[in-house]
Amino acid sequence: MKHSAIGWACVGLLAMTSQWAQSYEQLPANRNIYVGVANDAGARYGSGADDTYWINAPGGGLNQLHIANSGAAGNVSGQVTTQTISTSSTSGSFWVTTTGGRGYNDDIVLAFSMTGPVPSDFSLSIKSSGYQWDAGTSLPSTLTYVSGAVNETFTSADLRYGPNAAKPGPGDGWTLPFWSGEDITNPANQQVLMFVDLNLGNTSDRGAIDAGSVRVDFQISGLYDTHASFNAYAFAMAANIADASINWTNRVSTNAADVGQSGYSIISTAQPVPEPATAALALVGLGLVGLLSNKRRKAS
Repeated sequence: MKHSAIGWACVGLLAMTSQWAQSYEQLPANRNIYVGVANDAGARYGSGADDTYWINAPGGGLNQLHIANSGAAGNVSGQVTTQTISTSSTSGSFWVTTTGGRGYNDDIVLAFSMTGPVPSDFSLSIKSSGYQWDAGTSLPSTLTYVSGAVNETFTSADLRYGPNAAKPGPGDGWTLPFWSGEDITNPANQQVLMFVDLNLGNTSDRGAIDAGSVRVDFQISGLYDTHASFNAYAFAMAANIADASINWTNRVSTNAADVGQSGYSIISTAQPVPEPATAALALVGLGLVGLLSNKRRKAS
């Protein structure tokens, strides 16, 4: 009976502190799948059921799309950027660029992911700026620049998919890490993720604003002892690979020394402060353990 009381106290404590127990949707494969976006307005060009995007990605697809730390024309090949913070919040900007022979992508979809557990105070604000047009069989001659095409805040409830140790995209199985150098065989690196439609395309017009790239400004909070990552995906209404689908993502490798990689990630070493209910339950559990220990000592 004494051990049972201690056991139930521990079970209750674990139930209160673990948000990893919440239900996420497991992606069935790395490609040939539909994914939904977290935007309140849904997907700009969603072609599947429930306004979802089709990730086709039959092969290749890792050379033309990049994440860069500036919008300069000489920086369109991007690089790996990692923020290491000791706080639970941060902000920043990055640009999604293209160097592909097509010369443009009709729409860019952002993937945000993080290792868990996900705290209740998590929030991610995204503002996207760049060029927007009505997708068709070719790029229109006149494009409209839109500041704040998406200007929305997302919460823990928007983290829909996972946990996964690798991101979806081209390849034979789950081979693409979320960040450069990630060990995708380590269960501790599994992430939950959401997709955010940026409602903008990018081009290779280096004389355009930000050299034709999509600018992403973000503010994020609720990062505790976690590794968070941003990755980008490109949609084309008409392409040689497949129409109305996603076939490209930024290149990241499990080998940090591989060339041609780009991405953006955040490592937070901040420690969470227990929520009042969790702290109270912990004290009750510890008090119960102490009380039962005293009774055993008196009985002996």
